[in-house]
Amino acid sequence: VTENKVARWVRKGFIVVSANYPMVGDGSNALAQAHHIAKATAFVQAKASDWGGDPKRVILMGHSAGAHLVSLVNADASMRNAHAVGRILGTVSLDAGAIDVVRQMPNVYSFLQVRYREAFGDSESEWIAASPFHKLDQTAAPWLGVCSTTRKDDPCAQASAYADKSNGLGVRASALPQRKNHGAINADLGTPGDYTRAVEAFMAALDPVVARLLQ
Repeated sequence: VTENKVARWVRKGFIVVSANYPMVGDGSNALAQAHHIAKATAFVQAKASDWGGDPKRVILMGHSAGAHLVSLVNADASMRNAHAVGRILGTVSLDAGAIDVVRQMPNVYSFLQVRYREAFGDSESEWIAASPFHKLDQTAAPWLGVCSTTRKDDPCAQASAYADKSNGLGVRASALPQRKNHGAINADLGTPGDYTRAVEAFMAALDPVVARLLQ
């Protein structure tokens, strides 16, 4: 899941960190998982200088459930504050399982319904607590929501709604629809082509140093 990203970006001067987190089967729901990612983000920021990086230039990226988690960390100021997460430069969400959890829950594929209930719970209050769309405020970082146009549960509508809300708060965000399946959106990123260039254009716009590395 990281091979093409590492191959493209490490040689340009980026440090790529792949963070794990406990699964639902380990007893961690989605909200608990996001706290683990927030903690990992703070750890990366604390260690970045030792690794030759810059703690002020951390870009979060995740795919599927991971896309939901990095989006939630990016959106939820109280979660970031709880783990002393510093300023995030930007966030790239690769075909999230849910950006608006309240909107997603009635539309979950039948074979995933049990897992989503395990992850997000049964009540609307639980869904809101774990929903990037609902936790978003003006302290969030710029966000790019890559979304598959081949999925029947229409993730691009959620990505667009998040982007509209974020832009309304004065935080730059956009959706990037792709005619790729769920897995390809992750696997293809880093391979030459328009898709990778579009993601890199978002990254470059975050910061002049990032832009120079991507040239």
